[in-house]
Amino acid sequence: MKRCCVSAFLVLALLLSILSGNAAAGAACVIAKTMGNSEAIEWMHSPESAEAALFQAKQKLRERGYKYLFPQATTELEHAYVVIVESHYKSSRGKERTSYGCGFSEQSYDEALWAAIRNLQAYAWGWKPDKEGYKISTKKQY
Repeated sequence: MKRCCVSAFLVLALLLSILSGNAAAGAACVIAKTMGNSEAIEWMHSPESAEAALFQAKQKLRERGYKYLFPQATTELEHAYVVIVESHYKSSRGKERTSYGCGFSEQSYDEALWAAIRNLQAYAWGWKPDKEGYKISTKKQY
C-alpha cells in the first residue's frame, strides 16, 4: 500500500512539473546603475521563462556597454500589461538621480502602473511620488 501511494505521488509530481514547464513564460526588467543612479532600463518578454527574459534583458544592456546590472522585477505571467515609470529628482543629499519602476499586471494598465510605482519606491528609498513625480516611459502588452 505504501509503495502504491509513493508511486502515485511521484507520477503526479512528474506530471505537474512537465505541465508547468510547458506553460512557462515570463518577463523581466533589468536596471543598469552607477553609483546608485539608474542609467538605463531594459525589459524583455520570453515565451520560455522569466529567467530567460532576465538573461536576454541583461544581454541587451551589456551590448549597449553597461556593466553593473540589477534585476528589478520579474513575472511568470504568460500575458501581461507592462508599465515602466521614470523619475528624475534630487536625492536627500542634493544629487541628481534617475530611478525606474517596472510593473506587470494580468488585469490592466492601471494595475501595472501601481505595481511600477510601488517598484520604484522599493528601489529608490528617498523617492516620494507626490514630491518627485514620474512619467510613464513604456506602456506595452505582451
